[in-house]
Amino acid sequence: MAPHFHGTFGTHYAVSSDQFVYKVPDSISSKAVSSANCALSQVYAGCETGEIKRGQKVLVLGAGGLGVCAAAIASQMGAEVFVAEMATNRLTKAIEFGAHHAIDISEADGGAGRVELMRESTDGGADVVIDVTGVPEAFSEAVKSVRPGGIMVSIGNVTPNKFTQFDPGLFTRSGVQIRASYRYQADVLGKSVSFIESTPQFPWEDLVDTDFALTDVRAALQAAEARQVTRAGLVIDEN
Repeated sequence: MAPHFHGTFGTHYAVSSDQFVYKVPDSISSKAVSSANCALSQVYAGCETGEIKRGQKVLVLGAGGLGVCAAAIASQMGAEVFVAEMATNRLTKAIEFGAHHAIDISEADGGAGRVELMRESTDGGADVVIDVTGVPEAFSEAVKSVRPGGIMVSIGNVTPNKFTQFDPGLFTRSGVQIRASYRYQADVLGKSVSFIESTPQFPWEDLVDTDFALTDVRAALQAAEARQVTRAGLVIDEN
């Protein structure tokens, strides 16, 4: 079906005249740069949307591929970075990518307990909270974890018709701004490639923590969906 050659896992891909193409520097491996699109680019745009400034406290909800990349960017912007996660095995990687504090919210007493723990850890709420979880309940918890007058950036919840309880009166009184960051401008991809090149201290290749043969694509997708891996890599045998 037209337009042809724009699908995932296709044998060919068509590049049109209005598309942006960026050359990967020789100093970056294919595995390292594979996180540029879309994980790193998406949270790069999200951090810009949150207007992160040096010295601010930034709280990231979720320590998967998006959360780890967000920690790296926010830390390089000069923020004090906190990462909260239910799957505690993911927090170590967040620290490796620049997070200063790991918050294990798996043992908290429900949503109220998670909010209380995150607010206590950030000394009353973060200046900027970035939600990359994709969990509707986390959206409300993220808003409540922002300091009065701060900014909450919603990235993870992109599926329509999923709902969560929300307190509009508390939100209005808090003065918090809620901003959505969905996709990004083409130039952000170029910024992400440059960011990877400029931060060799971060183990970018380790974000692809499990390699799968192209013939095992179904197993790779299942492992990613089950959160058994941070990022699955499909390796094409050129022979």
